[in-house]
Amino acid sequence: MKLLFDFNSLRPPRSGVGYYTQHLLEGLLEQNDVETIAGWVGSNVYEGRDLSALMCDQTALGKAAQFSKGMKATLLRAARNVPGVYKTRTLVRNIASASLRKDFAKRGYLYHETNFIASPYRGPSVVTIHDLSHRRHPEFHPRVAVEYLDDGLPRTLAQAQVVIADSHYTKKEIHEIYGLPDEKVVAIHLGVEACFQPRSDETCADVLSALGLKYRGFVLSVCTLQPRKNLRRLVKAYACLPETLRREFPLVLIGADGWMNSELLRDIEPLASAGQLIAPGYVSRVDLTHLLSSAAVFAYPSLYEGFGLPVAEAMASGVPTLSSNVTSLPEVSEGAAWEVDPYSVDEIAHGLERLLEDSSLRDELVIKGLRRAAQLTWAATVEQTSNVYRSVLA
Repeated sequence: MKLLFDFNSLRPPRSGVGYYTQHLLEGLLEQNDVETIAGWVGSNVYEGRDLSALMCDQTALGKAAQFSKGMKATLLRAARNVPGVYKTRTLVRNIASASLRKDFAKRGYLYHETNFIASPYRGPSVVTIHDLSHRRHPEFHPRVAVEYLDDGLPRTLAQAQVVIADSHYTKKEIHEIYGLPDEKVVAIHLGVEACFQPRSDETCADVLSALGLKYRGFVLSVCTLQPRKNLRRLVKAYACLPETLRREFPLVLIGADGWMNSELLRDIEPLASAGQLIAPGYVSRVDLTHLLSSAAVFAYPSLYEGFGLPVAEAMASGVPTLSSNVTSLPEVSEGAAWEVDPYSVDEIAHGLERLLEDSSLRDELVIKGLRRAAQLTWAATVEQTSNVYRSVLA
């Protein structure tokens, strides 16, 4: 098999789609029947050693931190609302890569677009759709982003021979919204990186000390600060906990600043002033894994997820997890998380209090979570994706 990718998703700041692309590439390079892998960024082609260098660029995380705050982050957020910005960016990228895509198609490459909207391609193609939140909850996204996806997805879905969905829930969404036949959409779960694992107090001490935290002494949530992650209800629920619990277990919100979060920031302020909430923003991947394995409880009451990888990563880290009972999240946890109605502040608060006060329940969820997370591997994701390629090329 000869495979082609758009590597723009590997650019910093690298998002979940970027990590998905990287893990696929790492696994595909080990497949015996993969003859070669190539891709582009702008008009530049990456393959062989150049591709390996691109994947191993350790400066990406440092650059990502620069975009999480300050003037660059402000300008990037403002740019999301400029009419035509997404279409213009896509047009520029398509023009830059048009001739090379034409050449790869002639040479028999299968093109896999891992980031929703595929570039025009005359050869066989596959696309991954991670979620359809822009259709179910357009109010959670910048208007120009919704328009961009609404405009590009129908063409992309018509072009692709097979559509990969991150979950059976997302597969169902694709059927309901776009009417694709069952045989054209394949559900393939994501995997959990080996770096997400239980760690000891001693291993995590330096990272915890930098934030003034204690091992198993805080509630953690990790996500971009945006509306569909439901952080306002989480913060309100946490504020309902007895003060003794809030003093013992501060709430830590890890994630880059997002959009439409001015009300969230106002909600945070009283708890932050009381020393009961910490929002350090973006942290490195290494620090994140140490914080995740140190938390007393991981809270992720998201309103909508196409998969919900943070839940799987938390369970793999040996942390009892509170999650939502909607969209794909029950599919990910399979009963290994404490599920709540994400629209109920009272239910979220009750779940947090129960988990923080009941050590036997926490221990039970840790065992279940580790067992479930072990079933979600990137090796399985890569093998199932390779099977999709083989079916297209057969």
